[in-house]
Amino acid sequence: MKLNHFTDFSMRVLMYLNQKNDTPQSSLNDLANTFKISRNHLIKVVQFLSANQLILTKRGKNGGIMISERAKEICLGDLIHLLEQDDTPIVNCDSKPCIFQSHNCKLKSLFNIAYQAFIESLNQHKLSDIEFKTWSAIFQD
Repeated sequence: MKLNHFTDFSMRVLMYLNQKNDTPQSSLNDLANTFKISRNHLIKVVQFLSANQLILTKRGKNGGIMISERAKEICLGDLIHLLEQDDTPIVNCDSKPCIFQSHNCKLKSLFNIAYQAFIESLNQHKLSDIEFKTWSAIFQD
C-alpha cells in the first residue's frame, strides 16, 4: 500500500505545526519553503485540513496556520483514513471486470482485512507519539 502525496504533505504539515514551540502559527509561504513543496499543493492541503478542523487558519497581520486540538487528539489511523479520502478499495474488481469475480475470489476481502489491521495499528498512536527530539535541528538549515 502506498499513501498518496496529499496524505504525505498533510502529515508533514501537521507534524511541523504540532512541534512549533517558538510561535504556534505558520504561513503558507513558510510551509512551502520549509518543505520545498509547491504553494498550490499546500493550498489544497490547508483547505482540507481546515475544513476538517485539523488546523485553524486566521487571516491578517497576526494570522497564520495553527494546529487544532482535534488534530492533537485524533488517532493516526483515523487521520490517515480521512486523508486518503478515497473509498476505492485496494483491489477493485469492477474497474476492469475481473475473470475471477464470479469464482468466489478472496483477494479483495484479504486486502480489506489487512487495511483495517493497518488502521487499527496506527490508531494506537497520535501525532505527539511521532515527535522528534532533535526537531529544531531539522529546520535550522
